[in-house]
Amino acid sequence: MQQTPEAWSVFTSPCGRMRLGWRLLLFALLTFTIAAASTLVLPASQVAGSAALLVGALVAGLLLLVLEGRPAGALGFHVGREAVSASLLGLALGAAVALLVVTMIAAAGGLVWSPQPGTWGAWLVGGAGALLFFALPAAAEEVFLRGYPIQALAEEWGAWPAILVTAGAFGALHLGNPGVTAIGMLNVAVAGVFLGVVYLKTLSLWWASGAHLGWNWVHGYLADVPVSGLELMDAPLYDGVVRGPAWLGGGAFGPEGSLVATAVVAAAAIVCWRARWLRPSEAALATRPLASPLSIQLGTHA
Repeated sequence: MQQTPEAWSVFTSPCGRMRLGWRLLLFALLTFTIAAASTLVLPASQVAGSAALLVGALVAGLLLLVLEGRPAGALGFHVGREAVSASLLGLALGAAVALLVVTMIAAAGGLVWSPQPGTWGAWLVGGAGALLFFALPAAAEEVFLRGYPIQALAEEWGAWPAILVTAGAFGALHLGNPGVTAIGMLNVAVAGVFLGVVYLKTLSLWWASGAHLGWNWVHGYLADVPVSGLELMDAPLYDGVVRGPAWLGGGAFGPEGSLVATAVVAAAAIVCWRARWLRPSEAALATRPLASPLSIQLGTHA
């Protein structure tokens, strides 16, 4: 029996476009299907899961955007000289916020370092390797949440609902991490707000992935403490030791389990949202992303 227009209205808006919920569901199905297929061909490694998620979310997001007549760069990874500068600026921003968290916790007695063997040469080599190691999961999580999903949500509902929904999903991704606490989950979600603000203010996944990478690298290598409960690196020369009450040092979850991180990251999100210097480049705007500056401010309803 032929479908009626009324029946199709469950799936499409009056203008004939697929409704937001179905587009997000399709994105998730494509992402996980492609990621699962990718694991069959990717070599087994510690970052294979992140690589598969990155491939899945990239292909799914690009497909949905291209089907809507948008260029591939609309996903947020626009190609050009600016990609390097945006990545480095994002890296510096994320690292600065993380350094402030670590410094404040250490000043309050929640974090100390004990000496261990090593050389500065080994530290530099390890630091470069750590950047490469953390880059893949940072990019994968940003494409998965701050790629197509936050754009589609911002276009339909406006910026802050999109930021809060994707921040909640970001927190949910870390529910199974070792040593997770209520404060830790809150902080991961607050970090999701910060990263969502960085993305929507710049419309650049280079910025967002760089900020995510800077945060993880400072905690996981420079400070040598757990990242979201995971001990992923061991820097030469010293060993970071969390001590004191969990609300201060973060306990087994690392600084992300500290109320100091809650305050600092929330403040960073507010500062970035209000910052006039943090704005989309001409290259980012030229890709015609779904999350245009107008939709970010007002929201639109397809």
